[in-house]
Amino acid sequence: MPEAMPTDPTAAGDHLGAGSLGIDEDGAWIEAEAVEVHQGAVGRVDAVDVAVTQGFVGAARGDRVSVEMGALGAALGGEVSVSQGAVGTMIAREARVEQSFVRTLVAQTVNVHRPSAVVFMVAQRVSGDVKVLLDWRGALAFGAAAGLLAGLFRRGRRGG
Repeated sequence: MPEAMPTDPTAAGDHLGAGSLGIDEDGAWIEAEAVEVHQGAVGRVDAVDVAVTQGFVGAARGDRVSVEMGALGAALGGEVSVSQGAVGTMIAREARVEQSFVRTLVAQTVNVHRPSAVVFMVAQRVSGDVKVLLDWRGALAFGAAAGLLAGLFRRGRRGG
């Protein structure tokens, strides 16, 4: 059975009570010192350490967030790493990407260790073998085209 396990030994047995563990009744939200998700799914995780292995987390926030062969909808953390996985939006001080796909990546430092794809990236320093699908010129053209299409749709809705 899929499971998300808080790894804080002092919090065993707590259920949204005192202590450092909070788990929503349906498992949609977990707050703890450290959380491991192995072959499971969680809506939101707030923890110091978040580790996802072959699972999915909708949104994760922590000092250290890592994903191996899994997926994250959004990640916010000091150190965020993804290995053989996918992330929708990643915001971090330090990001590490290995054989993964990231839609939006905002970080101070990005390290890419194996070929990976990033659609939109804003970073101060980038190292490694990364394929950015849109550089600043492509992003500018994409924004202009999206604005033009939005204007045309809005104009069409008013006229009809």
